[in-house]
Parts: sequence; C-alpha cells; structure tokens
Amino acid sequence: MLTNSLAISQSDDKTVKLVFAETVKDVPGLINTTQATGNVHFQHNNANLYCDSAIFFRDENRVNAYGKVHINQGDTINLFCDSLRYNGNTKISKLGGNVRMRDQEYKLVTDSLEYNGNNSVGAYTNFATITTIKDDIKLTSIKGYYHATPKTFFFKDSVRVTHPEYQLISDTLEFRTTTNTAHFHGPTIIKMDSSVVKCSRGIYYTDNRFVELWDGATLIDSNRTFYADSMRYSQETGIGEGFMNVNLFDSTEQVQFLSNYMWKSAENDTVILNDAARIIQYNENDTLELLADSIFHTTDSLDEKISIAENNVGIINGDIKVRCDSAFFSTTDSIIKLFKNPIMWSESTQLSADSILSNYYDNKFHEVYLYQNSFIASEHDSLHYDQIKGKFMTAWIDSNKVQKVKIELNAKTLYFTEEEKPAADSTEASKKVDGMNDLECNEILIYFKDSEIDRIAFIDQPTATYLPISQVLESQLFLKGFNWQIALKPKSIFLE
Repeated sequence: MLTNSLAISQSDDKTVKLVFAETVKDVPGLINTTQATGNVHFQHNNANLYCDSAIFFRDENRVNAYGKVHINQGDTINLFCDSLRYNGNTKISKLGGNVRMRDQEYKLVTDSLEYNGNNSVGAYTNFATITTIKDDIKLTSIKGYYHATPKTFFFKDSVRVTHPEYQLISDTLEFRTTTNTAHFHGPTIIKMDSSVVKCSRGIYYTDNRFVELWDGATLIDSNRTFYADSMRYSQETGIGEGFMNVNLFDSTEQVQFLSNYMWKSAENDTVILNDAARIIQYNENDTLELLADSIFHTTDSLDEKISIAENNVGIINGDIKVRCDSAFFSTTDSIIKLFKNPIMWSESTQLSADSILSNYYDNKFHEVYLYQNSFIASEHDSLHYDQIKGKFMTAWIDSNKVQKVKIELNAKTLYFTEEEKPAADSTEASKKVDGMNDLECNEILIYFKDSEIDRIAFIDQPTATYLPISQVLESQLFLKGFNWQIALKPKSIFLE
C-alpha cells in the first residue's frame, strides 16, 4: 500500500499518469491494476482528471473514475459527473450520472455523455439542457454534439431554444456560440413577440434578432401571412424582404400581394413589389386585380391607401380590363389615373387616349374621362368595328358596361348597320352588316346597349354619310388612329 504517492513519471505523452492520490494499492487478482482513493489526480496530455476514487488499468491505459469526477482540458472545457470511463489510447471519455459540461459561456447538463478529447467534442443521445452563463438562452434536445474548439452545438430531435425575446423549435439545429447564430436544417418554428416564423432552412442572428430563411418560409404577423421561397426579417425593426414566389395576405383587409420580390415596412403600412407584381383586393362581388412590373402601396394613419404601379400595368375588375404603362390610385379622392398609352376594355368595347382618369368607388369603375386623342372601338364582327374618336370623351359605366359616351371637340363616329334575315333551316334569324354610317359633329352623345351603339344624339348639326356595305372601300373601314389591341388585354390570375 502506498500513501500520498505520486505515479511513476513516464515520458510517453500517450500514457495516462497518476499524479496524486491519498491512497494507492494494487487490485487483487488484476495484473498492473491500481486502485486510487482520496483527491485522486490523473494527467494526460493537456487534460487533468480529478475524482474521489479510481481504478487505473495501467497496461490498457484506461481509468474508471468515481465520485465528484472532474475533467479539465486547458481553458476550453470542464466536465463533471458521478462516474467516468476514460481510454487514454483513444482519448474518449464516457461520463454518467449528473453530467455537466461547461466552458466560459455555456453549460450542458445531461445524464450521460461521450467526450472525445482528440477533437474536443461532447455527444449525448438521451436529452440535454444547455444554458448560457451570461444571458438567458436555454437550449434542449434529445440528441446533440458540442464542438468545444469552434464552440458550436449541433442538436437533433425535439430541439427547443428559449429566450425572453424569442422561442425556436426545430428538428435539426446548429448553434454557433462565437457569433450567437442559430442555423436550422429542418422544419423550424420561431416565435418572436407577436410574430411566428415557419421555415425549413435558415439562420437566426440572436444578438440583433434577424432571420435569413430559404427553401420556403412563412411569417405570420398579426392579421398578415407572408410567404416567400427565401426571406429576410428583422424582429427589431419589423422590416421584411421576400424573394421569389412572394405571397402576402391580409385577412382583415382581404387583400393579397404577389411578386418575386417584396419589401414590407414595420407596421405593414408600406409594401414595395417588384417582378411580376400583383395586388388582389377581394370583394363580395367583383375582385380588383392590379398587376405591373413594380407596385408601391402604402396606407396612412387615417387608413387612406395609395397604389402606384409602373411598367406593363394591368387592372382587372370584373368585365373591366385595363392596360397602361403607369397607374395611380388613391382612396382619398377615389380616382384611378392611367398614363402612357392607356387602354380600357369593357367586354368587346375598347377605350383609349393619351391619359385616362376614372372615378372608382364601391369597388367599381364609374365615370371614365379620356383626354387627348380619345378613341373608342367596339367589335361589331370579325371584320367590322364601330368607332368613336374625339379630343375629349366621358364614358359612363354601370355594372362594368359602357352605357353612354359623350364626345367633345372634333367628334367622329363610324358604325355599321345590320339587316335581319330569317334563316332557311332555323327559327332564329341571322344578322348581316348592310351599311356604314360616317358622322362628324362638334359634340356627340352616344348610348350603348349590349356593348353596341343603340342611339346617337347630336349637340350641334352633324355631317353624316351613309354607304351600303357593298360600296365601302377597305380604306374607309377605319377612322384615323384606330388600333385594336385586344392581345394586350390582361388576364385574371384566377384564369391562369
């Protein structure tokens, strides 16, 4: 028996050294096996092992330690447990009972742990809790690894991160302590104040509460649901960006924003859409769709809304369709302004001018004002078009159909008449174009019925010419400025 004995010093760094023990003795029946008790201290490379008692298998370079076990590896890590099995050849420790692993910032608690001293990695498979020493972050999972050198945790299965300002639930998570960033590689939910993020992959920067997400992400914020293939969102500012297949739906306002890029403000009162931008306002009757290359939409403190659309603009409101290059809408004055070659269709009637303004209220178009080079064309059949042109026009729309048009200054009208012929083999009569009216007047008032000219009232004395259709030359079929642009008519997203 040896008391207050030091182990024999050996030059081989691979050999575990017994530095100190109050009592040291051989284990009967086991060759080259030592039992050490009382403030036991082992050393191996840069690691120190302390315990109440231990069995030292000298030939196998192994130690079984018991009672208040403590492993210290330089300044990087400390491990505590009730019992330990350590293999000096592999530098692998298996810890059991009240296991704690900690560095200067984090503490891990579990019931069993395997620690690899070669790469300073601790692994557990039966639940662990990780807490921060300096702040209030708490992490739990069923399985996990801790890489002490890069100070990185890897978590798997039922991962949960808790903090006073957020909560993160994930399937697979990597937490880098040097940057305080959480990298998730599976289905994840982040709860932040009143917002909830659902995603598959991404990074959460915990210091500034900022997330970068990809592979599909959804942000649920109060009454709005924000989806994008990839997304960036700041919890501190409330500002978010979405990239590709962006879809923002406001359940209170019943409005939907679609694009391939979206920027939203903190209070959701400003939205910028680029690339395949579209706003859809759902109503009980007709739905309003606004589409363009880019759209700016804002709502002020009085709930007044402004939308500015630019490039390849389209508007769809029931049977009313619009195409132009820029548009402005304000709920303050209930006016939609259309600029740069605007065209409006009401069923088979096409309205165009240098610029168009329309009263829009009760989710409907009403009076439409056409300024400079105003032109209205209505398809009579595949070869003939009723046409109206003038400097200024006002069109009255009811139930998305043109009911009446007033033409002012240089008014001209060209329309076709029909004769009705009974069909030989049918009870239904057929109609055939038989003539053309060409009218000029300073001001003309035209009434429509079923999208066709029904009757005409002249403010001044008109100049009128009627020709049988057989006498009409091809060059006489169209007024100057006629340009049928039905191919530009926008299509509703619900028909795509």
